[in-house]
Amino acid sequence: MCGICGIWNFGSDEPVDRDVVAAMTRRILHRGPDEEGVHVEGPLGLGFRRLSIVDLAHSHQPMSNADRSAWITFNGEIYNFRELRQGLETLFAFHTSGDTETLLHLLEWKGSAALSDLVGMFAFAFWDATQRSLLLAVDRFGKKPLYYSIHGGRVIFGSELKVFRDVPGLDLDLDPEALDEFLCSGFVNAPRSIFRTIRKVPPGHFLKVDSSGRVELHCYWQPSFGSPDSFRDDPPEILASGLRLLLEEAVGCRLMSEVPLGAFLSGGLDSSAVVALMARRLSHRVQTFSIGFEDDPNDESQFSALMARHCGTLHTHEVLSPRQLMDWVPGLIEHMDEPFADDSIIPTWFVSKVARQAVTVCLSGDGGDEIFGGYTWYRRAWRQDRLRRSVPSPLRSVVAPVGRILPRKYGDYIARIHQDPAIWRISSPYFPTPLRHALYRPEFSRHLGGFDADRDRYGTIPDAGSLPLLSRLQSLDISGYLPGGILVKVDRLSMKESLEVRCPLLDHRIFEYMSRISPDVKLNASGSKWLFQQAHQDVLPPDILRRRKRGFDVPLLRWLSGPLTPLLEDLRSAPSLVLHRWLEPSVVTRILSSKRPTDLSQASRMWSLVCLELWARSWFASTRP
Repeated sequence: MCGICGIWNFGSDEPVDRDVVAAMTRRILHRGPDEEGVHVEGPLGLGFRRLSIVDLAHSHQPMSNADRSAWITFNGEIYNFRELRQGLETLFAFHTSGDTETLLHLLEWKGSAALSDLVGMFAFAFWDATQRSLLLAVDRFGKKPLYYSIHGGRVIFGSELKVFRDVPGLDLDLDPEALDEFLCSGFVNAPRSIFRTIRKVPPGHFLKVDSSGRVELHCYWQPSFGSPDSFRDDPPEILASGLRLLLEEAVGCRLMSEVPLGAFLSGGLDSSAVVALMARRLSHRVQTFSIGFEDDPNDESQFSALMARHCGTLHTHEVLSPRQLMDWVPGLIEHMDEPFADDSIIPTWFVSKVARQAVTVCLSGDGGDEIFGGYTWYRRAWRQDRLRRSVPSPLRSVVAPVGRILPRKYGDYIARIHQDPAIWRISSPYFPTPLRHALYRPEFSRHLGGFDADRDRYGTIPDAGSLPLLSRLQSLDISGYLPGGILVKVDRLSMKESLEVRCPLLDHRIFEYMSRISPDVKLNASGSKWLFQQAHQDVLPPDILRRRKRGFDVPLLRWLSGPLTPLLEDLRSAPSLVLHRWLEPSVVTRILSSKRPTDLSQASRMWSLVCLELWARSWFASTRP
């Protein structure tokens, strides 16, 4: 795993300043502490930081072909590169044994069509001197990030926003729509970034720029779900068997490594399945890692310990002490580069830090809930849909108000009986539209114009007549929460510790298999992830198979009332918060003034403003470079 960056002055032959590219490259040293590479040739400059995983002695980057007419700087892993190489060896002479050279020659041969051949995670820049064009591409699910700016006759790109700090003449103005999106959902999803002049290459897309300045953004893959008439009608045991073969292949190909490799093991179904398949494939004991929280009443470390014993892993479990939160939180928020309100950045970073002491690569269970239908909100929407169908349409609006006077356990379902169940999934977890509008200063509202992030999200809901409910919910998460939230979090916090994380459950071949299976085989009265469970009956103990879905629940209420109190007091007493540029000071103060938040919604809003302020200070305070 690595970090990449670069500049191309396509509008002129003005030489790129090598010192600027070198400075950009050093900003992402954490992504690749083993080696630095910089190539500058006239108006083109490419930068690279390497975390050596495969072909340790070779595969230096940026890499060129034999006549230096093509160059690549590449972040990621191509798991099927050996098979791809076999088809290229009659056309090209190879000088390394890694995946970078295979990707370089494949792009020489097929251009952007090569993207459909790749199995892996990647973000790369490919320079074709013959065509005088630059190709920027990102893997299907967006596991690896790639930011870019096209401004003033030049393309600037990088793995993280940090690299843009060193580019002279680039205005870093806040994008009002991106801020509205953050306050709505807790992150900024592609193609936006928090800055107006910088964008992200979306998952499954490539961007091509030529010397005339023509810019083309193309989608080469998107997660499409089958309609009911296309579902496979095989018996469940055949479907489970086919899924198991794909899972074994996905895990197996992600074990390629010349450095120590392990796995995250929370004790949940997803990570347990990955570890079980790893243990069956490897001849040595798997190293596994988990963390817990001090004084956590919901401690579940017994499940990770159970799974570690079951698979015979070398297991490390560490407990996160809240006493150190004040030392950690500001740096973690700054490292994210954009406002990001998911409080699980703290445990994600901590488990990465623990793992990095022993290994360089970790497999994880990320993506299992989206692909196999495991989220609790899927079951809530499923129940609501069943209830909704039992009430005639004309009566739903009449019945809905009754839900407001019933206990929440039942009332939530009845109060929403007149709504599309998919709306439950995308309702803002932070600031719904009325609260956001109350937050904004008048001049910021004017800059925002008529944009509304809630309305923008509603526009992404697939039509109810085209897909079953579960497929619609999965589609929303795979295009939003997964790439914008989960994968951003995992990439940034693992790479902060120079740890590569691989996600076998997000192998696109598994998704394509599951997308043609009826939702009734994934989510039904028997529970969530039914088919996934059936595929692992022989490798997982019953206590793991029967576990109910739990998230990585951070004790945010307790932390805001305890170890993070000094941070809140600092923000409340600050004479001029940076975020007051955009938000009403009195409203911000009122939200942050609670000494003890009483519910998770209140705590999440407080935390999101803390994240926004600390992020803003890191980019806009006058003391910053």
